[in-house]
Amino acid sequence: MSNPVFGIRNHKLIVALGIALACAAQAAWGAAGTIIFVTGDVRVQDARGASRVALRGEGINEGDMIVTSPSGQAQLRMGDGAFLAVRPDTQMRFDAYKFAGKEDGTENALISLVKGGFRSITGLIGNANKNKYQVRTAVATIGIRGTDFETRHFPAEGEE
Repeated sequence: MSNPVFGIRNHKLIVALGIALACAAQAAWGAAGTIIFVTGDVRVQDARGASRVALRGEGINEGDMIVTSPSGQAQLRMGDGAFLAVRPDTQMRFDAYKFAGKEDGTENALISLVKGGFRSITGLIGNANKNKYQVRTAVATIGIRGTDFETRHFPAEGEE
């Protein structure tokens, strides 16, 4: 006599659920933040170069680049509570953004601003460990000394 709970049909369901949970865990593991507002043409380019339209509620992962058009803007809430307002005609990449939910020494934020600008209100990483929150441009790496700042970088033609 077979137990219907662990029968063939339910076994397939359990395997499918396990695969779905593993995929969700992998996606959440790399999540750096969430898009909370988008207007105009805004795209997210992943580390492999695949591009998608940025949508409210969508996660941003390490390695992702936010690309706004001249009429596009986005706002992001990062995992440590930081808030980023991405300005029009901007390209910014999240080289590293790690926060385990508490200050444990592994937290780290490194953002590369290829061009354009953004405003940041720092979260727990910038408040607790200012040396672990950096913005990199082609000409400088910027450390922070406050909780609210705006960074702009406009490279000369052909210097991106």
